[in-house]
Amino acid sequence: MKSKILGILITLLFVAGYATLNYPVLGTLYNQIREGKVIDSYDYAVHTMNKEKLQKYLEDAQKYNEMLARENPQLSDAFSQEEKKSDSAYNHVLDMEESGVMGALEIPKISLYLPIYHGTSQEVLEKGIGHLEGTSIPVGGKNTHAVLTGHRGLPSAELFSNLDQLEKNDEFYIHILGKPLAYKVFNVETVKPEEMEHLTIAKGQDRVTLVTCTPYGINTHRLLVHARRVPYKTESTNSQKNTLWKWLLKQRTFLISTGVLVLLIIYSLVRSRQRRRQKRRKHKKKSGSKKRK
Repeated sequence: MKSKILGILITLLFVAGYATLNYPVLGTLYNQIREGKVIDSYDYAVHTMNKEKLQKYLEDAQKYNEMLARENPQLSDAFSQEEKKSDSAYNHVLDMEESGVMGALEIPKISLYLPIYHGTSQEVLEKGIGHLEGTSIPVGGKNTHAVLTGHRGLPSAELFSNLDQLEKNDEFYIHILGKPLAYKVFNVETVKPEEMEHLTIAKGQDRVTLVTCTPYGINTHRLLVHARRVPYKTESTNSQKNTLWKWLLKQRTFLISTGVLVLLIIYSLVRSRQRRRQKRRKHKKKSGSKKRK
């Protein structure tokens, strides 16, 4: 009886240690699976929509971008704690399912594939990538500069934690209305939160900037990854599920600890079966000896 209790306690301690050690990975895995379903729903809506309606969504986004290029609105830091007033006109651009999703961002180098949501509210930034209101809708075109933001270091989701790994000439992709757009990094810089001039539209340019907080865990500055539009190559991108598998294969601690856990479970099952067999044999021997008497 004591050995059983001891075994249960050891198992519980190991499971607790496993969960604590791998909580960030498990949280990110859950978030990516959940957000993957959001992307699947978005893709289904795009592929089942007639061409005229899709073209109307694109034209509305282009008109919105033209208005921004003329007015050049004042931008505010995506990670400020100030309450942001919602613009109804902005929220309706590319909001096909009324879910706030306007597309998806894929960064192969860091195995990221997540939905892009309208705005940069705390709710948005805890689960996916936010689009900074006041910047261009990411449908491409001259005189556009879309700014996409994401948190680093969240225990429940990795998001832009590895954005600092991106370097000059790395590529990422934006999937909008069933059309992939490719962007190549041309500059990576660190600025103060109030230095918003780095995010304004450059005349004649088609740009996207990825933004997160830096240094990691301190968050006093902003890491900006600037990219220009380049021709898209069909062999460049993967599906969301393939990206998830590639990300999972990079999680060495998770894979090793999971392997150890599986081996321990198999060992426990084998030992339990052996004990049951031994008990049956002893029982048979006792029964046989009683009969002979």
